[in-house]
Amino acid sequence: MTSQMPPRFQAGDAFFDQALYDCYRKSNYPEAWLAEGRSYDPADAYVISHPSWFFEDVPEIPEISIYDLFARTVERQPEDTAVIFLDKSATYRQLNDLVCRYAALLKDLGIGKGDVVAAMLPNSLQHIVAFYGATMIGAVHSPINVMYQSDEVAYQVKDSGASVILILDLLFDQVRPLVENNTVREVIVTNIKDWAAGDAVVPEALKMFWDIPKNAVPGTRDLFESLENYAPLRASESVEPETDTALLLYTAGTTGKSKGVIETHFNLVFNSLTHTHAFRAWGDHEINFSIMPMFHTAGYFLHLLPTFYQGGTVIPIPMFDLADAFRVIEAYKVNVIFAPPTFFIAMMSNPALINNHDLGSLRVTIGCGAPVPEAVQKSWKQTTGVNLVNGWGMTETNSGGIISIPGIKEKTNSIGIPVYSEVKITDEKNRLVRRNTEGEICYRGLQLARGYLNKPEETADKFLPDGWFRTGDRGFVDEEDFVHFVDRIKDLIVASGYNIAPVEVEDTIYQHPAVAEAAVVGQPDAYRGETVKAIIAPRPEYKDHVTEQEIIDFCKSRLASFKVPRRVEFRESLPKNAVGKILRRMLRE
Repeated sequence: MTSQMPPRFQAGDAFFDQALYDCYRKSNYPEAWLAEGRSYDPADAYVISHPSWFFEDVPEIPEISIYDLFARTVERQPEDTAVIFLDKSATYRQLNDLVCRYAALLKDLGIGKGDVVAAMLPNSLQHIVAFYGATMIGAVHSPINVMYQSDEVAYQVKDSGASVILILDLLFDQVRPLVENNTVREVIVTNIKDWAAGDAVVPEALKMFWDIPKNAVPGTRDLFESLENYAPLRASESVEPETDTALLLYTAGTTGKSKGVIETHFNLVFNSLTHTHAFRAWGDHEINFSIMPMFHTAGYFLHLLPTFYQGGTVIPIPMFDLADAFRVIEAYKVNVIFAPPTFFIAMMSNPALINNHDLGSLRVTIGCGAPVPEAVQKSWKQTTGVNLVNGWGMTETNSGGIISIPGIKEKTNSIGIPVYSEVKITDEKNRLVRRNTEGEICYRGLQLARGYLNKPEETADKFLPDGWFRTGDRGFVDEEDFVHFVDRIKDLIVASGYNIAPVEVEDTIYQHPAVAEAAVVGQPDAYRGETVKAIIAPRPEYKDHVTEQEIIDFCKSRLASFKVPRRVEFRESLPKNAVGKILRRMLRE
């Protein structure tokens, strides 16, 4: 690794050295973008990541499909363990055999290049087969949230144009109306136990599904029974990596309807390489605790794709279970975890589990889904001896767009640095601001998605012609080139004319020893416009032993008076989405 380039605020024009140009030109980064970045004053709120800030140089990005990238690993190390699901492992050769058989099944069902295949599955070996099988034949994989109800499923299926779906058998009722009205013409089903060790340890969270007998679902095809009838497909479909869609992920929309984010093969291949070489702090073999769901961007870009590119091992976790998480980490020597802050808070909630399990294999733990409060980072370090650093990403940026690089370029109160990409901060008129000035985080890089399916106006509003993407997040860039997240712009509280970032207040509240989870929201107020309200789930040992006034006084000693919560509500737990992110919107409502 070369010596680290100082921040641009310090290095000035020397920041754009030959190493930077060589790195970005290898991936055909637009010269106009580099020229624009170089034209900005070092004091401007702009940062482009320097290659010396990462663990390794990134090789040239191959112009191949995401399946073909996987196939290279299969050829290189066929007998290494690719997946461990419910205590049953599959080598790369075994996994690829299933993938190629599933691809043959899809072709026989009339699925071809550009067709969309939906999957409504938890994290599982079956979901991995569904993804690579579709991409092998040039089809588009579109995962559906397993918690969706029938109307939500119908919206995504119709919007995406999927006519075939692979689904967990227990979820069939959610697609039954689509079968009855001929929107979906083929349903393939699988049971959670179809790939599981005979002596699998069944976590408590999964038992309610595990104990239901497997029964045939009339009018559907059983996945593994069907695969036995097909010879593995021998050759993958050729694709245009930069334009052909591989993955269609749906993300929440401002209108209440989800938006299909168009991810190309190049997006997936690019991030597989950059995410690996940027922060390979775990050594030669990654063993990834894959807790982020595969209907979410992190399920692919932080778990599956980089790990398979390296030839590591993925452990899909269908449902979070605290005791089982400790068991899996210890039993399989997990060394990498990407998870939301609530995961790490939960892991520290039971001292008996911590004391009775060996977590010594852990090397990299990074927060995603929401910024990790500094108090939680500090507590995790004290508890495990492992640094917990921040990351930031969106479906549109293909997950890890900004990340702290453990041991190289990290800062606990920031979200990190752009991953082989650029960030600038703009005001309400899209004008570049100066460092340490808050504004909208704008992001640019080759990992950006191509836009939203069937939504040209929203695409034009967010994906600008000069390559910049307007994130809707508020933040700033400091003199060390670190990006700081303030909040979602729409989550800001305006009280008596003051802008208040809920995250800042939450970070303070998390420093109180009684607090397990916290969320801060704005509440209508006749005098102030809005006032600050905190909703807190206390640690079990503090239940009924912490008061509203105690939290208010704690905040008063650490925050300006206009930021201090005027109301504090205590709850058993806070509402979260499927990836463990606390839902402020529900609390506001």
